[in-house]
Amino acid sequence: MISFFKKLTIETLILLAVGIFPFLAWGSEYWFEFLCAFSISLLNAIVGYYLALYAISKKNAEFYKIVYGGMLVRMAFVLGFTIYMITANFVEMIPFFLSLMVFYVIHQWTEISGWLKELPSHKVQIN
Repeated sequence: MISFFKKLTIETLILLAVGIFPFLAWGSEYWFEFLCAFSISLLNAIVGYYLALYAISKKNAEFYKIVYGGMLVRMAFVLGFTIYMITANFVEMIPFFLSLMVFYVIHQWTEISGWLKELPSHKVQIN
């Protein structure tokens, strides 16, 4: 679990290092959009990681309910939050959506790679 948070911290520092110059040159007026997109994506990855770790000790059917049901609820929340932020004109649509998709893909990759390292050390209950 600690390695997951280390990975997220290192990933955030790399994103900051790689993105600081393009951000300062072209996107500094969209700092709120980037911050909101990064935050919602990070929260989504952390919740998904904890759901998977919680569900691995459950029976097979419960595991799938927790993981896939959690994925459905998380995606609905991200979609609802995105639609709300755009329709209420809190954020600009294109920078927010593009940055959300970039952060989402990166955070999902980190979440899934964290699962792959953590889950083999747990016992799975067969029905």
